[in-house]
Amino acid sequence: MKLNTKKFSLAAALTMAIIYVICTVFVAIFPEAATKILGWMIHMTLGDDIARGQAITFGGFFVSLVQLVFYASLSAWIFSSLYNKFISKN
Repeated sequence: MKLNTKKFSLAAALTMAIIYVICTVFVAIFPEAATKILGWMIHMTLGDDIARGQAITFGGFFVSLVQLVFYASLSAWIFSSLYNKFISKN
């Protein structure tokens, strides 16, 4: 099936907007936890002055992997739902 580029790009843009809103709400409600989670995902400790390198541990790797898989799955689900909604309107 050929993709409709306009609908595909609209679904991608709306998916990112939804994820951005969810992330912003999480950061607003839980700023310390959000900073720690982001640090885990980018393998760094986020300090006030400068980001310092952090040792990669199995626990940190696993927590980050689970988070990223969850975010990718959620994004794909939102994206595919929106895309299917858009193409069914033809």
